[in-house]
Amino acid sequence: MQLFTIPCLELVPEMKRFKHEHGTRNPIIAQEEQAILLAVERALASSSNSQTIGRNGELPFLKFLQRYLPFTLRAVSGHFITPSGKISPQLDVIVIDARYPLLAENDDGSALVMLHSVIRTYEIKTNLKIKDMQAALAAAKIVETLSREVPEFGNIDGFGFPQSVLFAYHSAARLESLKQAYFADVDGGRVHMDAIILRYHLSDRPGADDAPGGELHVEPPFSDDIACQGPLLGGGYPTSRPMHTPLSDLYYSLVQDSYYVLGERQFSFDALAAHFNEYMNWSTAL
Repeated sequence: MQLFTIPCLELVPEMKRFKHEHGTRNPIIAQEEQAILLAVERALASSSNSQTIGRNGELPFLKFLQRYLPFTLRAVSGHFITPSGKISPQLDVIVIDARYPLLAENDDGSALVMLHSVIRTYEIKTNLKIKDMQAALAAAKIVETLSREVPEFGNIDGFGFPQSVLFAYHSAARLESLKQAYFADVDGGRVHMDAIILRYHLSDRPGADDAPGGELHVEPPFSDDIACQGPLLGGGYPTSRPMHTPLSDLYYSLVQDSYYVLGERQFSFDALAAHFNEYMNWSTAL
C-alpha cells in the first residue's frame, strides 16, 4: 500500500490589522484631509476669482463623499425644490436618499433634487470668517423654513428633519470669536447648524498632530425634563469638541445619522412613488 506524505505548509505571515480606536487619529482619513487641504490651497494660489475658488473648494469635499458614501446615499451640489415649487438657494453639497431620482442634472454635475430626498446640506468655506458663519446660519434658516413644507419630516428637533452643517477647511478667525458668534446666532435664531473646522487658526492649535480642528454644536435639552435649562437662552448646551481628524468624525456622523434619518422617516417604495408625483406629472397632450 502506497503511503502519501503531506507536505509541510508554510506558515502564513501575520496579516496587518486596522481598527480605528476611539479618541485617536484616523490614519486613513488623515490622508484624505491632507489631499483635500492641498487641493484647496492649490486653488487659492492659482486664482483670485471668488467663484472659481468657491467651486474648487466644493469639489474636493464632494469627491470625497462620492467615493466614500454607501450606495444608499448620494452627494451633489445644486438646489432642492419643494412640492409647491419653491427652489432653495444654491447649496454647496446636498446629501440625498439615493432611491429618489434627480429632477435635473447639469453638465457641471450640479443637480435639482426633491426636498423629500434631502438628508443633509453643507455650506463650504475655505477660510472661515465671522461674516461667513453668519451668512451660513442665515442660509440654514432658509433651508429649515422650506423644509417645513414636508410634514413627514416631523419636528425640527427630530431625526427625520434635514440637518445643515457648516464645513470649513481653515479658520481666519480665532476659536473664541467663532464660538461667540456661533452660539449667539444658533441659540437666538433657533438654527440647527453644526460647524466643522478642519484646521483652527494657528494660535488655537495645541500641536502639529494634536486636535488641529473640531466641531461647534448645541446639544438640545432633554425632552423628558422640562425644567432642564442650559446656559443658552434656548435651553441648549453649547459644546466645542476638539478632534484629531475632523473629517473622520464628519463622515462617521453623516453615515450614522443618515441611517437614523431614513429609519425615522420610514419611507416605503410606495411612498417614494407618491412623493415623485408631487414634483413631476405626465405631459400627455390632450
